[in-house]
Amino acid sequence: MTAEQHRPTKLATMIDQISRAFRSANIGQGQKVGYREDSSEERLRSTAEHEGVKLYRNPDGSHRAVDESHSSYED
Repeated sequence: MTAEQHRPTKLATMIDQISRAFRSANIGQGQKVGYREDSSEERLRSTAEHEGVKLYRNPDGSHRAVDESHSSYED
């Protein structure tokens, strides 16, 4: 066989190898892509308690951790 006859076979082999390396996430139709952790609030609360800080939830959904043991210093 000549090089011209091998070219389509090599291309098909390379495409097959690439498609195996980069597989799809297999997401169903209508599903949203992203990471969702349902237990994050409980996990954050227990971590804050363990670290000894008070956890405040901001209106945008983020959190602020405050170490209230050092909030007022006495001279």
